[in-house]
Amino acid sequence: MMDNVYLTNPEDVYETPWFLLKGGIFESFRYDEKLWELLTAMTSCSKKDGKEKTRLTETLDKLILMVKGCHYFLHHKERLKFKEDWIDIKWYKNPYRCSKKYRSRDDQKLNHHLAHFKEPLSNLTREEAQDFTLAFKNFFAEMGLSSWLNLLDDWKSCLTGDESFFDWRVDCAPLKTYEKLLALHEACTIGYQWAEMDYPPPNRHLIEDYLSSEYVNGYRSASPFEMIGDVFYEKNYSDIRQHILALYVSCSCKREGINTIAKDLRSTLRWLLETGWLLLQTDYFPEDWLDPDSIDFLRCPVPEELADYWKPKNLTAKEQRKLRKTLSKLYHNIDVRQEIYTVESRIIRHLHPDVPDNLSEDDLATKNRLFKILDVLTLIVLNLRERRTKSGGVCYPPIVEEANVHSNESV
Repeated sequence: MMDNVYLTNPEDVYETPWFLLKGGIFESFRYDEKLWELLTAMTSCSKKDGKEKTRLTETLDKLILMVKGCHYFLHHKERLKFKEDWIDIKWYKNPYRCSKKYRSRDDQKLNHHLAHFKEPLSNLTREEAQDFTLAFKNFFAEMGLSSWLNLLDDWKSCLTGDESFFDWRVDCAPLKTYEKLLALHEACTIGYQWAEMDYPPPNRHLIEDYLSSEYVNGYRSASPFEMIGDVFYEKNYSDIRQHILALYVSCSCKREGINTIAKDLRSTLRWLLETGWLLLQTDYFPEDWLDPDSIDFLRCPVPEELADYWKPKNLTAKEQRKLRKTLSKLYHNIDVRQEIYTVESRIIRHLHPDVPDNLSEDDLATKNRLFKILDVLTLIVLNLRERRTKSGGVCYPPIVEEANVHSNESV
């Protein structure tokens, strides 16, 4: 068995990500993004002074180290047979993605496959953004490690000899080389986030930047299917529906039942609107987001005794059959942020019985929208429950007496 200073292994599986990055990626990829400056200098016929040559040579050396590091990463990942949930996972189309007919003008920008990264990435494909190691493999698919190192050595010779590519003719497509190296650098940036356990979910920007909200328990908690659990946390379908009914009464003398739960209701209806909207966003979800067995605790909003034959109160039979289209239409031509603000304003006004509050057409439309979104989310949870194969982990509310429900709805 070989035994030398270059043959090392990580101490445990938790150290493996950093072990894979420390073959050159970690030391090299933060080169202040001077690649374009290097390319400009290499294609220029102007003479370079000593300081410029030194600076450009340092950038080139880091590029060479980065290329070596990416090959090191792939080699040892395969040698160690290392697999990891965030990168070695399949991605599938979002089954509730907003129908094209009902998408907003900024939908393409909001759902760009690189939009969830905080860094301004631009050269990675969707598949490479989902698995940065694929970008490493694609980099070496056309040229192997030796060829890349030879090419970059020629770049260095051009630089030290104060000549341009046009003089040496070693790289007839320097812009293409630049794009390849830039994509590799972007993949290394994602790899660093992965090792730091700061890998962003595909809808991070939608939650944090667009909705000004948050996901507090890591990557999985950003899944809209996990967020449905927040909507129904310690609340069932009947509770939420009754509170919506109470919120949208036209007579101030009938305003009751909201004052003591105003704060919780505000959070519940905000999560309701956010979750419905997030289900319509993002073209692809990681496999485990769509797997009902991956949800530790599935909060069912209806009692177990009713779950198998429960019917929504505000959806037609056609709307029930086509939930994706139904949800798409519910959010069509509205700004979800403004809708959240409108509902919160309604709750605030509701706390002041002396303020006249006749229901407008917009109020009635919002009330109907909340009812329908509640029905859609409930049907989605019931579908997850039906597809779930592992035993346990489903939380049910107690059954509610029908008499109480009907008496409340008559208010």
